[in-house]
Amino acid sequence: MIKIFKTNNKLFYLTQNSPITESGEFDVILSPEFYWVKKVALPVKKISAAKKLAASVYEGSLPAGEYTYEVSKLGDEFVIIAFDKERVSTVLKEKFTQGAKISGVYFAQNEFSELSECCGVDEDNSLVNLNGLLMQIPRKCTESKKEIGDYLKDKKLSTHKITLGAFESSVISSKTVSFLAAGVLFLLVSNVIDWVNYQRAVSMLEDQRAEITSEYGLPQTSMQLKSIKKGLIKTYTTQKKIRDEVFSLQSIVLKKGEYIERIKSNAKETEVVIKVESAGRESAIKSALQRKLNVKSAEFDKTHLTLKIAS
Repeated sequence: MIKIFKTNNKLFYLTQNSPITESGEFDVILSPEFYWVKKVALPVKKISAAKKLAASVYEGSLPAGEYTYEVSKLGDEFVIIAFDKERVSTVLKEKFTQGAKISGVYFAQNEFSELSECCGVDEDNSLVNLNGLLMQIPRKCTESKKEIGDYLKDKKLSTHKITLGAFESSVISSKTVSFLAAGVLFLLVSNVIDWVNYQRAVSMLEDQRAEITSEYGLPQTSMQLKSIKKGLIKTYTTQKKIRDEVFSLQSIVLKKGEYIERIKSNAKETEVVIKVESAGRESAIKSALQRKLNVKSAEFDKTHLTLKIAS
């Protein structure tokens, strides 16, 4: 997103403790209190593909609501933000009266990704970067060297601005709307002309493609087939490893009253929870599995042994 008009909006870091604001124009940065964030590895490379999987990543772990997902990449992993537009809109209406104008709404996760030390937010909270994820934690647990205001002074916002539908349109000033309307009209006319030329070019290319495909008997979806094949092979390889690990668990000789209570697997490791009779059993069970599997750790908690096996 390219910013056409320079603004003098004040940056506002919004928390549940923020006071009600009655006037001024702002760009609002939402604290982690107003959204959920996860960092995950997915069997896709593009952000657009990861966004299609975002809902499944959060399946069963979010409160009731209608969620929208924003996705960005961090190294080989994806950072997925889930937020409820209705909830965010409600909070903004509570914290900003009609005399205050909001031009943009952003996430702390995107705007403070460079944060390297604990940052004080208010008397009760601090903002920290935990392995690439921005979290707001109780201030009494930290020694903040900087305050959030220090970061807001010369802050340049990212392009990750979110839209909130009707609420967002109601808080943009009339002057800004006029400028935007003129710009949209100009772009609309330009796009209509480009679209007509584009359709002509597409029609010519489609005719040529149909002729070549028919003449040489070429498959029409070869690239898609290759992509699907690659994804299926990767999925099969991962699932086979998991099946082999689960199958190897049969080598465990359990005593009367002992049983496997839970198995949880992903592409990196398999976690097995076993109900055992005594604390001395973890050594024997771990030794039996170590012959076939790479047991990373074995932890005993009263009557349960938790094994983590590297895939």
